[in-house]
Amino acid sequence: MIKKLLLITFISQFILASEVVWLGRSPRAQLMGDAWTALSNNDEMTLFYNPASLGGNYTVEFAPLNMKLGATNALDDLDRFSDFPSEAAGIADRLLGYPVYIEASTFPGLKMLHFGFNLFATSKTSFILKNRVHPILDIDYRYDRGFATGFAYNIIGSKLARGQKIDSGTRLSVGYGLKYINREGIKNRFDLFGTGLLEIIQNGVSDISDIKNALGYAKGKAFGHDLGVEYAVGNGFSEFVFSSSLLDVGGTRFKKESKGSEDVPMQEMYWNTGFAFKQDFAFFDYALTVDVKPINAPIPISRMWHLGANLNIPFFSFYAGWSEGYLSYGGEVRLFPFTLTVGFYGVELGAEYKENIGKRAFVYLSLFDASFDIF
Repeated sequence: MIKKLLLITFISQFILASEVVWLGRSPRAQLMGDAWTALSNNDEMTLFYNPASLGGNYTVEFAPLNMKLGATNALDDLDRFSDFPSEAAGIADRLLGYPVYIEASTFPGLKMLHFGFNLFATSKTSFILKNRVHPILDIDYRYDRGFATGFAYNIIGSKLARGQKIDSGTRLSVGYGLKYINREGIKNRFDLFGTGLLEIIQNGVSDISDIKNALGYAKGKAFGHDLGVEYAVGNGFSEFVFSSSLLDVGGTRFKKESKGSEDVPMQEMYWNTGFAFKQDFAFFDYALTVDVKPINAPIPISRMWHLGANLNIPFFSFYAGWSEGYLSYGGEVRLFPFTLTVGFYGVELGAEYKENIGKRAFVYLSLFDASFDIF
């Protein structure tokens, strides 16, 4: 009997599996198939991948102002949006089965030696209208604000030579991260012909919160914890890195503050591992990375593989990757005081491998980034 219950639980989780939702993602990582666990010390998003990667940081780095704007990549579906109708029925017909995604995020950060700190504010909305006969709207909206901080301790520590990007020697680091999240969210399947919202409208709407509550709006606060380990071997020109992290240990559950009946969407616990090989030469450097993640999620193993590559030359970077069966690519321009990153990537919205792609694009602008050697 117990075995049957466990089997039913596993199967139900597998069926309900959909997009893997992370708190924060590096724009550069998304262009490399999100294979970033062993490369996360390369930008300001270290704490959202593995706090142990801070063990490889020997500088002071500022990323005071940045903004990421993301949306559904509609370039392959321009016909759908030409002569777009103005009436509700026509709009619903055009959007039927089409996954819509909108994001606006900022993650200013500071790294000082083996310590890191980020503020963040991120709004992500995804929805898809299904079933022409009986319309169903799947909504996932999350508005998160808060901070993340963490540190790493080098059990075995190599020292970075001044002006170099790559360690010489062997490094074994462990790390801990703490985050505070104030989340407002809706994660619900809404029947457009249902009576909940209709009854509220018919009875008179006194406040917009009545409609939000009918959609399943919830608000709450929580602290989350991250753990990580990283092992690196390098000679100053080449480096191999193995990295593993456990994000949101035990799952981050929110203390509810809203009046509605729905719970705040929790932040799931994810176990991630990654490998990276990088080389630094006089005029250019590059990296090749592989991630297997999230290992503990109820998704097919084929969805856990992420591959990435990048090439950096003065003022420019180029990125390419493969994630869950979908390609990603983009580029970056660095001309102080701004860094501009643009690109395209895909995510899996269904349960199976390459079942339902979500095509997305973003523009990321970072201003006044600075890095200083402290040795």
